[in-house]
Amino acid sequence: TQEVTKIINIPVVKNAGTSITVCMKNLAFGSITNTGRLHKDLWHETCAYACAFPPLRDKTVLNIADGLIGCFDGGPDANPQFICNYNTLIVGTDAVAVDRICFDIVLKKRISEGIQKKEREGARTFLNLAQKINLGVADIDKISLKEITLQA
Repeated sequence: TQEVTKIINIPVVKNAGTSITVCMKNLAFGSITNTGRLHKDLWHETCAYACAFPPLRDKTVLNIADGLIGCFDGGPDANPQFICNYNTLIVGTDAVAVDRICFDIVLKKRISEGIQKKEREGARTFLNLAQKINLGVADIDKISLKEITLQA
C-alpha cells in the first residue's frame, strides 16, 4: 500500500456460480488474507467494499479482462469442458463497468449452452453494491462501450 503507485488489473473472464469472478474479485480477494471466511456469505460485499479501500480504489488505473479464453461454468476452476474462446479483451479504467460487460458475456454464453435460462436473481449484487458506493458504473445503459474488431 505504500510502495505501489499504480495497479494494472489483468483478470481472466470466468464464472463463479451464476455470477462472475473478474476485475473486482481479482482485486478484492487478491489483496486480503484468509479469504475462505469471506467466500460463502460475504462474497458480494467483499468484492465491492474491499475494492473501495483507498489503496485499491485510488491506485487501480487500468483493467484488462482477458477473455481470449475463458470459463463459463464450473468456475472459477478451469474445468476443460467449460473453457471457451470468447476471443475478446475488455479494457477500461472502471472495474465495475468492465465487470458488468464481462457479466453479460458470460451470462449470454451460459444461456446459449443451456446452463441457465435467464439471469439469476442476486447474481449482480456485488456490481449494484459497487455502484451504490460510487465505485463505478454497473448500469449497462450508462456504460460507453466501444467495440473494435481486429482482422487477421
